[in-house]
Amino acid sequence: MNLVGAWRLVEWRTTRAGGRTSHPFGRDAVGLLCYTPDGYVSVTVARAGRPPLPGAVPRQAPLQTRAEAFASFFCYSGRYEVRDGQVVHDVEVALNPSFTGTIQIREMNFDGDRLVLAAAEEGRWHTLIWRRA
Repeated sequence: MNLVGAWRLVEWRTTRAGGRTSHPFGRDAVGLLCYTPDGYVSVTVARAGRPPLPGAVPRQAPLQTRAEAFASFFCYSGRYEVRDGQVVHDVEVALNPSFTGTIQIREMNFDGDRLVLAAAEEGRWHTLIWRRA
């Protein structure tokens, strides 16, 4: 199956040793993953039902409200390449500044019309399931 195109998030789950699972942005999280033919990737994931920031100027919303908006949203973009059953993301821009400049390696599998990306991080196994948009 071809990786290029747009994909909608079906599920993001993390599994810890012992089998305990959780969903970082909830079971009903929403997301969009886009791979371009010329080698760019963009990924966006959000908790469903996020409330709008109050006021006409979002940057002037209360600090706690802005922190909650940050904590309920995840995105980055950059270049990608496919290598030996993995997709490698070279992060150029990210909501979280500590992600910028990192290399994110994902195990890549296709299951019917679904793309399954998985990676280990700090004792957890992240599995993101996407369906072609």
